[in-house]
Amino acid sequence: MNSSTAVDKENQNACRLTNDFELLRHSSLFSGLHLDVVKLFAYLSTRRNYRQGDVLIEQGNQADSAFIINDGTIDITITRKEREVVLQQLNKGDFFGELALLAQFDWFFSARAATDIQALVIERSSFQKILEKYPDYKDQLIERIVQLRIDRLIDQTNFILDKLVFSDTDQAAGII
Repeated sequence: MNSSTAVDKENQNACRLTNDFELLRHSSLFSGLHLDVVKLFAYLSTRRNYRQGDVLIEQGNQADSAFIINDGTIDITITRKEREVVLQQLNKGDFFGELALLAQFDWFFSARAATDIQALVIERSSFQKILEKYPDYKDQLIERIVQLRIDRLIDQTNFILDKLVFSDTDQAAGII
C-alpha cells in the first residue's frame, strides 16, 4: 500500500466516524449527552450494509445488539401460528433492538430489510463498557431505552389497529 492509499483509508475512516457520530448525536437515545460519550459510541459501533430481504434479527435467536438505521427501511415482523405479521416499518434514524443493550433474552420479533439498508450496530458488550467508563449516564440511558420501547409499543399498536380498521372485516377477524 502506498502513502496516498493509506491517507485515503484514514480519510474514509474519519469520514465514517464523523457520519456515525452525527447519526447518533441526533438520535433520541443519544441527543443531549456529553459529546465524548457519543463519540465513544460512534467509535465502538459497527456500520453494516444489508440487501433488500436480508434478515437482521431473527425471532427466537439470542439478542445481543441494537441497531440504528442510517439509510433504508426495515420491516419489524412477528411470526405467530405460522403466519408472519408486519408490526411496523422503521426508517432512517430509527432505533430498534434497544432492549438487547440491557438484558439477555431471545428476540421476540424479526427485522428484515425492506430496502437495501445501512445500519449502525451497537453490541451489548460495547454498551456496558461505555457505561463503566461513564457511570453518570447510566440512569439517563436506561430511562431513554425504556422510553424508546414504550414509544415503539404505542406505534406498533397503532399500526396494527390501523391495518385492522382499514382492512376487510372478515380478514381482520381472522387476525385477532
